[in-house]
Amino acid sequence: MNWNKFEELNIVFTEKQKQDLIKYKNILQEQNKIHNLTAITQDQEIIDKHFYDSLIFTKVFNPDGLEILDIGTGAGFPGVVLKIMFPNSKIYLLESNGKKINFLNTVIKELDLKNIWTLKVRAEEYSVENKEKFDVIISRAMAPLNILLEVGVQALKIKGTFICLKSKNIANELNELNGQETKLGLSLQKKQNYEDDILGERNNLFYIKNSSTSIEYPRLYSQIRKRPLGK
Repeated sequence: MNWNKFEELNIVFTEKQKQDLIKYKNILQEQNKIHNLTAITQDQEIIDKHFYDSLIFTKVFNPDGLEILDIGTGAGFPGVVLKIMFPNSKIYLLESNGKKINFLNTVIKELDLKNIWTLKVRAEEYSVENKEKFDVIISRAMAPLNILLEVGVQALKIKGTFICLKSKNIANELNELNGQETKLGLSLQKKQNYEDDILGERNNLFYIKNSSTSIEYPRLYSQIRKRPLGK
């Protein structure tokens, strides 16, 4: 297995971190035979397309020591990877799929990870019940921007950062959002464009929360789906 790519992100592994990532990979491969957790199953593919991809944003944003909500974490990307690499952070893994929650609990137990929790709940419900709790909200390939930002924004602290890990079709999502993030109290602070031989184009967006979000958001999910922000 080749870990050299991580040097491009200025990441240096401790031996424990590398062993924890390998153990995580092994559990994922084993559990994936029973539950459909990921279509990416080969050793190097998991390292490159899950672990490395989860950490690209850390080249421009340091999550160490922050309280982070990972919305739609799936099999733990990026949340579990962040916990391993930035152990001082507090990580909340939000996922509505019970089988994936069970898998995540297995990983947390087997790796003996601390200050990391699973949440089996919908994002729009959790965010309303936990207003302005988190320094960072992050999500990787969960939903379009005009849905993702609305369902999670209430849980973000003022001056907190909403990080959206995206691929090459970001221009379409930005056009559909049409600047309506301002209705949520958000503004786009920066965009990280990253080209990779294996992953292709990556576009990570960093929104800052300037003010409290109106209580009219998030709307019911059926309303959000029917008429997303910008439509």
